[in-house]
Amino acid sequence: MLLPTKEPYISGEGSIFEKLVEAGEAKSHITLPFQLHLFLIGCLVEHLYDKNIVHEVLALSFLHSIEKFGAQGNLLLKRGGDEALLLAGLFPERALRLNVSSSYFRLIGQSFYASLGAKFQATGKPEVGKFYDELAQHFGLLEKVLNAGRVRHDSEWQAFLRFKIKLQ
Repeated sequence: MLLPTKEPYISGEGSIFEKLVEAGEAKSHITLPFQLHLFLIGCLVEHLYDKNIVHEVLALSFLHSIEKFGAQGNLLLKRGGDEALLLAGLFPERALRLNVSSSYFRLIGQSFYASLGAKFQATGKPEVGKFYDELAQHFGLLEKVLNAGRVRHDSEWQAFLRFKIKLQ
């Protein structure tokens, strides 16, 4: 099952990401449902050391993942949705560098999660399927919470760098 698991030990990374999600909820004035709140923290912890996220071509990953069956296909769909969520929420400038619309990560992430939800519902796991459908529906909220939780440096140098990225 691809739902977040409960662990008796909460690692340091978990508590850091708990604070990030709580700060994002406070700054964005969004209170996520408990399951989505836990999922977002789990997603951040799961991909903490994943350096390849910024180099993935999500459209190709999506096509590759829907070709696979069973647990491997499910895992690829979840991973793609997670990558799109993290890119949309934490690295939205990446869309500018890729010359795609700012909604690209959101739309493809919703497609990953919705496809995963449909697969689970078709294989007799409607509760899990509904959860991933809910992720697809609330993708924008999760994205806003992550974006609001980002630390922003308001120095002149950081403003220049953001401007420079927009020009590229």
